Amino acid sequence: MRTASSRRRLVVSVGVVLAAVTTASLVVPAATAAPASAAAAPAAVEAATEPIPVPFLGEFGFVVSAGTSGFLTTSYNGGREVRWTRYDTRASTVVAADARGVDGSMSDVVVVTDNSTLHLSKLVTLHDMATGAAPFTIDVSTFGASAQYVGAVGSTVLVQTTNADGTTELHLVGKDGDGLSDRKVPGLPAAAWRIEVADHLPGQALVRIPTRQSGGMEYVHAVVDVASGRITESYTGPANSYHGAHLTRDRVAWLERTDTTSELVSSKRATGEVTRTPVVGTHTRLLGDWVTYAQGDWKPYVARRLAGGTPVQLLDHALSTTVSPDGSLLVRGGTLAKGEGIYRISPGADGTPAAELIASTGRPTALTYEGTGIPAVVDLTAKRGLHLTWKLSTTRAFVDVALTHKATGRIFWQQIDVDPETGSGYYPGDSLGLYWNGEFSDFGERRSAFNGEYTWRITAKPSNGIGPDVTASGTFKLVRSAGAHDYGDNGSPDLFARGSAGVLKRLDTTWDEERGRLVGAEQDTRYDFASGWNIYDRIESVGDIAGKNPADTVARDTSGVLWLHRGRGTGDNWMSRGFEPRVRIGGGWQIYDQLTGGSDLTGDGRPDLVATDKAGDLWLYRSTGDILAPFAARKKIGYGWGVYNQITATGNLGGNTTGDLVARDKAGSLWLYLGKGDGTFAARRLIGGGWNQYAHIVGIGDANEDGRPDLYGRGPENTSFFYAGTGDWKAPFKTRTYTEVTLQNEDDLYDKPFNHIF
Repeated sequence: MRTASSRRRLVVSVGVVLAAVTTASLVVPAATAAPASAAAAPAAVEAATEPIPVPFLGEFGFVVSAGTSGFLTTSYNGGREVRWTRYDTRASTVVAADARGVDGSMSDVVVVTDNSTLHLSKLVTLHDMATGAAPFTIDVSTFGASAQYVGAVGSTVLVQTTNADGTTELHLVGKDGDGLSDRKVPGLPAAAWRIEVADHLPGQALVRIPTRQSGGMEYVHAVVDVASGRITESYTGPANSYHGAHLTRDRVAWLERTDTTSELVSSKRATGEVTRTPVVGTHTRLLGDWVTYAQGDWKPYVARRLAGGTPVQLLDHALSTTVSPDGSLLVRGGTLAKGEGIYRISPGADGTPAAELIASTGRPTALTYEGTGIPAVVDLTAKRGLHLTWKLSTTRAFVDVALTHKATGRIFWQQIDVDPETGSGYYPGDSLGLYWNGEFSDFGERRSAFNGEYTWRITAKPSNGIGPDVTASGTFKLVRSAGAHDYGDNGSPDLFARGSAGVLKRLDTTWDEERGRLVGAEQDTRYDFASGWNIYDRIESVGDIAGKNPADTVARDTSGVLWLHRGRGTGDNWMSRGFEPRVRIGGGWQIYDQLTGGSDLTGDGRPDLVATDKAGDLWLYRSTGDILAPFAARKKIGYGWGVYNQITATGNLGGNTTGDLVARDKAGSLWLYLGKGDGTFAARRLIGGGWNQYAHIVGIGDANEDGRPDLYGRGPENTSFFYAGTGDWKAPFKTRTYTEVTLQNEDDLYDKPFNHIF
């Protein structure tokens, strides 16, 4: 049996059933005819020893109808898949792979329609699953523009039409040779308008007919005998009786609801005796003198006598229900003991309803953990994040996720609220998950997640409240290729600024995808990284020349000695965020007026260092990867570079395989030097003018996580701009955007500006 709601959506909500009471016949619908033509019930089908396997139902499959030879289900496997499963052979046949609408007929006939809203369907196709006869399609529009599909009983289709005078007719339509038979049902109420099939038995349909009366709306529940084509019984209910209606061999029933109450009104068809049972909710079914129902959303499915009494639990939950021709119920639901599937509810030896699993999805009802889609190594090089997924026995769960960086104890936490209809938290393969953007975010602070070993832990709570919570844990390693300015070993570039007192300030940046802007990753953007740096007159970030992944720095002291400050990364304590003890590279570096590093100019995969002397000659120092001797002997690779007042290594800016340089001349024009990979450059190319507005130009690396290096320009009054790389040497940068990377020197005496930014 199906309610109007289930016919439209095939989705059932669950309510709460209150205590039942029985009253005498008060103001109740009266039977106008005896149920003389009630069809005899077919013999019950003997269930197989083992449940029929129905794994195709998945988590969101429903039982829609049942006949004597099998049952009808729908599931969502990329489309609305309609299947018929036989009891005898246990085989399932796909009736339609992607049906718009589907309807049951209390028989072996499956009805597939061309519209998910059944009464709007025009093409109705009947599939006789017992005989295997060719499908037969009825064009409802044959009966006029007003014709609407109402429902089906066996191979008979009910069609409603509206005459020019506003009167309503009900047609019983069937196959007649190569054509159609059409019988009009007499005796419809004069004020009838829209007719719905509320329930049916073999050979009988319970139609609900709303009628407009002077005192308001009334509903007539009429039993239509298909063989005779006549209304054999009629019951009238008030305006609030438009909810679920039920037809059994013994009773006609419907729900009457107000804002505060809901009653199941059931009338014996033979005597007219009425029982009123307070009921709130759906999934309500009649089974002899019992009513079955769910006690609330995802609460136990129970049975109790119409006259009252203690409920008997049948299932731990129910998703959909239908009635078999023998009067038993088929319920798509589950129990903790036997799992998910289709259960037959029928009276036991003592008359008390009992549940038997006749078809199993093979899935448990209890929430269980079944695996994860997280790989052992997660590579976020040039990626803005990744999907983290976990497989549970059901997606009906609330999941808390905690990712913990082992070395620092830093935790990323998020709760997954799963909504399969919108896709939130739901992934293909019935997995739960989230998109992790590779960041930590707590207490208003955003920071890219550190590289290294992580543990993950999930705590899953069944949203249906059935069974215990589940926990699971595992590990993965987060890696990225070394970043040009990544000192925190977290994939995001860092900037440094030195004040006149020699204090080095450090700021970790991050990319704000929503606003398309480079921002500071920390609340305190003036973090004191180190002190005593006023002993140096030149400081440059040179990329990872020491082979430890975090970027490194070279600094020249006032006596001309060059020192290597090896980046520590996260270390044992991420709060330290400092350098390893400095290593002396060598003396005599006072001959150079400019230094820059971070571009692989020789094609060996390591960033190199270049320097211009006071004569304007350009010298290459190839990186060796040896911490004790980080650079090979110098090699002259150019001359005439004295025209430039700033040289910046950018990495692979032009889209080739090796690194490049940009150089600003004294007129403010910026020039691109594409590296050839052998320590030399192609002819310079003009990028543009006006670059003398920047006191500092920094090759910041890939700041917007698109796989291409970018440029940062520091202007006057603490303004800064971001130039996103394009990968095109003809136009290497996009239009600049303003950044929120704030490097202020409020701690220095008289708020003096920074004298060096790198």
